[in-house]
Amino acid sequence: MSTPTPKTRHDLDDAALGKYLVDYLPNLQLPIVSTKIGYGQSNPTYFVDDASKTRYILRKKPAGTIISPVAHQVDREYRVLKALGTVDGFPVPKVYCLCEDASIIGTAFYVMEFVKGRIITDPNLSTLAPTERRAAWFSLVSTLAWLHSIDADAIGLAGFGKKTGFYTRHCNTFSRIEAQQAKVKDVKTGKELGRAHPQFDEIVDFVRKNVPSDRASIVHGDYKFDNVILHPTEPRVIAILDWELSTIGHPLMDAVYVVGPYWNRGTAGAPTRDDMGGKVYDPENQREAGMPSMGELMDEYARITGWDPRRDQWEVAKVFHLMRGGTISHGIQARTISGQASSEFSHIYFENTKRSLDAALRMVREMKEMEKEKSRI
Repeated sequence: MSTPTPKTRHDLDDAALGKYLVDYLPNLQLPIVSTKIGYGQSNPTYFVDDASKTRYILRKKPAGTIISPVAHQVDREYRVLKALGTVDGFPVPKVYCLCEDASIIGTAFYVMEFVKGRIITDPNLSTLAPTERRAAWFSLVSTLAWLHSIDADAIGLAGFGKKTGFYTRHCNTFSRIEAQQAKVKDVKTGKELGRAHPQFDEIVDFVRKNVPSDRASIVHGDYKFDNVILHPTEPRVIAILDWELSTIGHPLMDAVYVVGPYWNRGTAGAPTRDDMGGKVYDPENQREAGMPSMGELMDEYARITGWDPRRDQWEVAKVFHLMRGGTISHGIQARTISGQASSEFSHIYFENTKRSLDAALRMVREMKEMEKEKSRI
């Protein structure tokens, strides 16, 4: 007699899930099998395969106490995907259902279609032929410009976020979240995590004092190559994933983020994040590597949207990007030490918090020094 495999904390109750989904997926054939994708630092994601080998994707809230009330809102992900699905041709997966009944699999979740294609996880696009890289980059950026051009109110996203004061409000939010995360205790030692960075307040205060002028659109919040699916054989975006951080906000945030590999560079030998680029983005290497220039990409974005983000506190938005990324990494540290997230890759996030906030502080002090020089002249 075989011993049943013990369930891990990441396993789902497939029988209960299948029974629920038959009401929403008309062609579903039981039984279903769920398989966790990735290592779950955010909203855990699963393949759901039915008996006929049809595949779906499930995204759920993580188990346990949520440190920040603004994080992991799968209902918001579902809402934005459903709304954008009404825009003819816009590349988002179809969503089937949102379940907020925690008794089914333990937390709220939603199910969407599985889109077959390519996900590029290396920001240097090493797995993409050099002849495809230019077109892929233009597809990524022009799709973002399309997103930023959609009227949120017209597709049912009125109230999805506030249209003014984005950077000021988010500085306040990240200050509050960072303080909450600092007090999270290690389940093994009882020791508090501590501040994300000793000069965190200086970084946030600088952004507060130099916010861009108000502008509003639907923003993705984590828009980069590894959150989109490219066509199986063509260098074009066919689906945008991971809408966890989406809201109505300032499009400058996404614009700075998407071209991160061009300006956000790692130091030799140090771990790199998935929004950081390498030597292929150096101007002298771009042509040979098949990369467009950042200027060309932003020119295309400006042509589509009628607005040039480089003319509106572009450097301050870079600081915000680094501060935000550092705070999110700090949050993953907090979830890791409290036992809520996988610790397998947690060391990367500990290093990323420091690296991001060190870089932000360096930029802040350089800009302050420039202001001093201007005032002396």
